[in-house]
Amino acid sequence: MKLLLFVFVFLLVITGHHCFGQQTLLMLQKRNKNKNVYYKIGDELSFRLADNKSKVSGEIIAFQDSVIVFKGFEVIVSKISSLYIDEKTRWWLRYKVEQLSFIVGGGYLLLDLINTCELNKDTLVVSGSLIGVGLVARALIGNRIKIKGRTKLRVIEI
Repeated sequence: MKLLLFVFVFLLVITGHHCFGQQTLLMLQKRNKNKNVYYKIGDELSFRLADNKSKVSGEIIAFQDSVIVFKGFEVIVSKISSLYIDEKTRWWLRYKVEQLSFIVGGGYLLLDLINTCELNKDTLVVSGSLIGVGLVARALIGNRIKIKGRTKLRVIEI
């Protein structure tokens, strides 16, 4: 009976550490506070530092207070000026104008070419305009999220 009680307590202590321990995450809090993105240990993060204009990327190894630890270097969260768009921060409406304009413009041109077997001037104008809207959207929609104002980057414990 004592052995069974010892085994039960031992297993409870071992599994309780993982079940009841706090998890530390990096949270990107957007302006309207409805779109929060969480990065955990093992996630890939690409960012730009305030004093450096180059892109820095790395896999998150650990979090310490307000420091993100990567393989070979550490970064203070307050020094990050912007995050590059990744799969977690790519929101549907933000990129669909660009993608749909290319697809619809090219598809319309291709379908009209297959249907009539010749290039029509009106079709070229419409499909060219749609592709142009896609190019303008690509130029205007940036690939970074600036960390300033109400957009914040924080290390939190859950």
